[in-house]
Amino acid sequence: MGTEEDEKMGLLFGLLWLFTSFLQGVHSQGVYASPTVRIVHAGQACNVEEEQYSERVYTIREGETLELQCLVTGHPRPQIRWTKTAGGASDRPGNLSLNSGTLKIENISRHQGGRYYCKAENGLGFPAIRSIRVDVYYLDKPVITVHQSDDEAKEQFYFERTVFLRCAANSNPPVHYTWTRDREVLAEGSDSGVEIYKPFFTQGETKILKLKNLRLQDYADYTCIASIKNACGIRDRSTHFSLNNRTGTKALRSTNREN
Repeated sequence: MGTEEDEKMGLLFGLLWLFTSFLQGVHSQGVYASPTVRIVHAGQACNVEEEQYSERVYTIREGETLELQCLVTGHPRPQIRWTKTAGGASDRPGNLSLNSGTLKIENISRHQGGRYYCKAENGLGFPAIRSIRVDVYYLDKPVITVHQSDDEAKEQFYFERTVFLRCAANSNPPVHYTWTRDREVLAEGSDSGVEIYKPFFTQGETKILKLKNLRLQDYADYTCIASIKNACGIRDRSTHFSLNNRTGTKALRSTNREN
């Protein structure tokens, strides 16, 4: 009888010892767990918004500093790797640095925009992956190019000279153009001798001012203003062109200068 009780007590103490050892292991090493991950920003964002499927869109102005932190949980401690849509972020040269899960890009360029992924894995379960899309805003100085056509009827009943002023600028988001003549805004329909349009093949990144059958008032100072509506605090940029009576019938001299 006593032997049976001793066996029960021994079994009880054994279970108690195993449970105590388990608690000590949890306290000293932590419970094994598969990784989780989330991305936070600590840089100079113009705007951060949620897109569908819980992906964040991080908008930043070209030349600013991008800083993204990858926060992970899991035991053992997960290994962290940053990648970009077009390859590993760790393979990018120059102004990119990686430190303890933080991705930092100083003086970011338009070519460094895109989708960035943070991947964490510790050998338990599937890797945890989160992404964020970086949208870099910029606006280049617009450039005016000049074209002239001389159309003469075979019968020589009339002679028409038409000038095309083409304004183009690289930007993100898409640029909006305004033409002025001697500081007066030109709009479609405001002058029968002026036509303003966007070529079908350019998707809005250029705007053409057509001066039909040149008149005296067409010899003036023209300005093309490019704007992205102050997005990210980026100011409008402009370029000027002077059309004067010294321009020949076969060539036009242009002077591009920025405000």
